[in-house]
Amino acid sequence: MKFRSVFFTVIFFLILLLFTEVLLRLVLVFYGYPFFRPSDYLYKGIYQGLDKVAEKNIQRGDDVKDVLILGGSVVSTAWSRLESRLDTILSKKLGNGQKFAFYNQARAGYTSLDNRIQYELLDKQRFDLVIYYEAINENRANNVPPKDFLPDYSHIKWYSDIYLLRAHPEINFTVIPFLVAKVIKAARDIGSHKVYISQETVDPKFIKYGADIKTAKPFRKNLGEIINMANHRGDNLLLMSYASYFPQNVVLTGQESDMKHFAGCNFASPVVIWGNPENVKKGIKTHNEVITELARENHLNFMDMANTMPKDSSLFCDVCHVSEAGAQRYANELSDFIVKNKLLR
Repeated sequence: MKFRSVFFTVIFFLILLLFTEVLLRLVLVFYGYPFFRPSDYLYKGIYQGLDKVAEKNIQRGDDVKDVLILGGSVVSTAWSRLESRLDTILSKKLGNGQKFAFYNQARAGYTSLDNRIQYELLDKQRFDLVIYYEAINENRANNVPPKDFLPDYSHIKWYSDIYLLRAHPEINFTVIPFLVAKVIKAARDIGSHKVYISQETVDPKFIKYGADIKTAKPFRKNLGEIINMANHRGDNLLLMSYASYFPQNVVLTGQESDMKHFAGCNFASPVVIWGNPENVKKGIKTHNEVITELARENHLNFMDMANTMPKDSSLFCDVCHVSEAGAQRYANELSDFIVKNKLLR
């Protein structure tokens, strides 16, 4: 009788645990997590489109030249369609029916950390060329009081959530530890009055802190890890300095009136989404110096796009995004560099 009681108690708790597991998975589905493989949210929900690249068997040495593009919005499909432009131009310049496969994982708001994580997750793929172009989005992380800045960028909620998800590899087996940790973390954040900043905008009350470019070391670390991974995998890596256009003798305010100093595109980003204009300019310069130094120290392919792109208002929609004319110029300059330096031999 005692055995039967224990047996039914165990069965009851197993059924309860299974019911709880299913219920919690359904809650996560509401937030975009896959039911059977919640860990895939990293590939499908956070880094959208990365799952399609990760699922492919991408290897060097075949008839197709595989090119991975890492960066922010400037080189993303949505803003400049860089991959289609490069495909057209390089096909003409290299000739001989050479085929290309471009994988553009650049997205709006991505920093060196996002690009490092994406490259880490593509550990089974081998590319003929990896192009890195980003140095402005990092500036948002600087707009926080020094005591609240964290080198791993976990003072930005986006990254804090990514770290929590990656810390729970058991999530496909059971989501309970992950959600328990999430609740505990939320309670601790409330109790400690944790300060988070946005990945997309800058809080006006914190904008003054952006003058201190606290991201220089983390930027170097993230980019250094990308370099190490490329070396380990044998991927050919191209680093580029970041081109920007700050009109001379003009005080940018982030207002609509700023647009008269640029090309007049349908879409443009006010400079204040990254911080105070002078601080943003300083941040880009600092990050460009890091890129240049790392390329020299590691004997990497390096293109000085910052000095290659003319400081011409007709080429820029805002301080960094390129107009249609700018996108054509950018793609042609990049293609010329790739061909001249035989980066896709």
